[in-house]
Amino acid sequence: MLGRVLSQAAREGTLCLPGVAWPIERADQAVIESTQFSCAEITTSTLRILNWNIAKNNHQPDWLADVTQILSQVNLDLVFLQEVHLDCRQVPSLPFVNMGWHFAPNFMATNSQYFGILTASKAQHCSRRSLLTQHYEPIVQTPKVSLITEYPLAGERQTFLAVNIHAINFVSLSKFRAQLHQLEAALTHHVGPLLLSGDFNTWSRYRLRLLKAMAERLGLTHLQFEPAHRQQLKHFWVHPLDHIFYRGLAALQTEVWGHVTSSDHAPMIAEFELHT
Repeated sequence: MLGRVLSQAAREGTLCLPGVAWPIERADQAVIESTQFSCAEITTSTLRILNWNIAKNNHQPDWLADVTQILSQVNLDLVFLQEVHLDCRQVPSLPFVNMGWHFAPNFMATNSQYFGILTASKAQHCSRRSLLTQHYEPIVQTPKVSLITEYPLAGERQTFLAVNIHAINFVSLSKFRAQLHQLEAALTHHVGPLLLSGDFNTWSRYRLRLLKAMAERLGLTHLQFEPAHRQQLKHFWVHPLDHIFYRGLAALQTEVWGHVTSSDHAPMIAEFELHT
């Protein structure tokens, strides 16, 4: 029965499951979304966020246990996940109560298997946009993706921009630079608060230098963690791969859950005060 539904969905362009809209399209045209948002706009002056590369383990019981523990201890407003695996043959088992989400795939392994990045939020978005890289990673021959989600702020004309990125890897520095330039061009005209979070694959000082230069041009501050927490982040050689940048916000608190074992990346948690 589900196979017939999928065939019909492929002809019509979407597959709607409870709370989820599945586009059956090329990955560069698709954003899959769940609409279980709990508020129409960002109404709080503080934002608690999670950034985490989950290594495609969101169907594994140990990952579900880890993320459930995080959600029980931290009242999150925004979640940025990289390397998420969604299967359109089933309703996603993502335990984000009172949060909607957007998923931007960078490729489909089959007609029913998506891989990409996901941003979850309590607040309803007013726009969203995904960006695929022009260049492809070798061997698997797939691009990487960024997801830009815009949210209204209660009582403000400005909007809040949340940006989730998984940066391209195993390519030349010029191809890494091209992805940053693509993203910068999409962000440069936004005048409100902005949060840029993800796995940037900054395994060399040259990559990190390019990233920090882009952040400086956009007026972003690099979120700093205490040395003990910083050491728990995923590193390649001596450089951390995961980062958070921000503007229009004040950093209040940071934490890294280094004891988590369901991914080779540690969850990064931060609390911000919103300035408008």
